[in-house]
Amino acid sequence: MGPRVVVARSCWNAITTELDRVAPLEGVLLPLVALDLRDSHANPCSPVGLLDVATVVLAEARCLPPRLQHNSAARVLALPQADAWADGVVVPLVRRHPRLRAAAYLHSHPFATEQTWPSGGDVHGHMVPLLRRNVDAGLQVSFSFIACRSRDQRGWLLPCFAMDARERVVELGNAEVVADNDDAVVRARHLSLQRTPARFLLRRWRQQLRRHGLTPRVDELFDGWVRAKIRVDGQRVLVVLFPMDFPSTAPRYHLVNSRTGQVQRLDVSFRCDATEVLSLPRGVVEAA
Repeated sequence: MGPRVVVARSCWNAITTELDRVAPLEGVLLPLVALDLRDSHANPCSPVGLLDVATVVLAEARCLPPRLQHNSAARVLALPQADAWADGVVVPLVRRHPRLRAAAYLHSHPFATEQTWPSGGDVHGHMVPLLRRNVDAGLQVSFSFIACRSRDQRGWLLPCFAMDARERVVELGNAEVVADNDDAVVRARHLSLQRTPARFLLRRWRQQLRRHGLTPRVDELFDGWVRAKIRVDGQRVLVVLFPMDFPSTAPRYHLVNSRTGQVQRLDVSFRCDATEVLSLPRGVVEAA
């Protein structure tokens, strides 16, 4: 069974306003989604496949400036300059709302009524390249939202599709419009750790590690997790996973052997002065 797709009311209003503006030509928008997983306790470092996703939340959408799109009755193109524009939109949004990802495409088929399906160009021009980019980030699926006309021709529906790791197109049904205060939307728009008091704790923790010759590499995972990796030696890495609601929920510590694949869970508690890392037995963590 495929995931359910929901779209926030404010986002849906923005989408339909833009599609009405360009109709009867095809329109295009930049969607950002969050993923609710079936297993809420899944390892945040594990790859995410289509069957792992319970709900796709379309929480934000941004309209491409008219000068950056070329519209026709059966095709819409984002012009090459749109890539730089999209980077300028996506990066600040993801920093502010780390559960959001540009893991989908959204355009319209205004010539279709009640239902539609991705064209060959949609599949090979959009879904396959996006799948390959998503896989590099740990998400083994891409999404395509294709708006079509309702039966009365006055409104829009949003049929949704996914491409799985085997590059098969899977129909997900129509997106369901939900209120902006729906729990799924509120979770999707959760503010980044970098904009909460946790920012001070993480910054001080990293500064203390650097003072002792340790340089953590920090990146953001799907579902709002922040991962810090500290190289121990040629084959071992200390991995610290900070949950979205840190510091209310404690981070997880693992020692990973990149040669054997062995993962050891460490029973330590976070300290903003980094003493929980610095006091680990010699040989477990030391400056590379």
